[in-house]
Amino acid sequence: MIRIRHLAAVAAVGLAGAVSAPAALAAPATPAPSEAEAGTISPVSYADRTVQEFGAGDDVDLQRYTTADARSAITEHDAAPTHWKRVAAQGAAGHVYVTYVNTQTHDDLVLGVNTTTGMDGDHLVDQAR
Repeated sequence: MIRIRHLAAVAAVGLAGAVSAPAALAAPATPAPSEAEAGTISPVSYADRTVQEFGAGDDVDLQRYTTADARSAITEHDAAPTHWKRVAAQGAAGHVYVTYVNTQTHDDLVLGVNTTTGMDGDHLVDQAR
């Protein structure tokens, strides 16, 4: 099962960490049934889920899925935590960077999802700005 998840992560982000297919970036905000059944989630869906947890005040899962530094940067945007809209996503060596804009404050939030460890671990959102 772990090998399948790892191979799915490699296929989604390519061996060098660059996104190999635009479809990997256009993932829906919630995991599709096939992702849930297979036990995998795309890097973009992972970032979306992190933003949703932040907006819902789910500190337990936010702590699980983010590093301390990333979590600190995310919570600096607590003026309007539920008004985030994804506007872009791009891959770079070992990460997928997902950009959100707050529709109330017009702040930007960029989450970096670490793809080098596979998509089955904790603390995958290790960068936020």
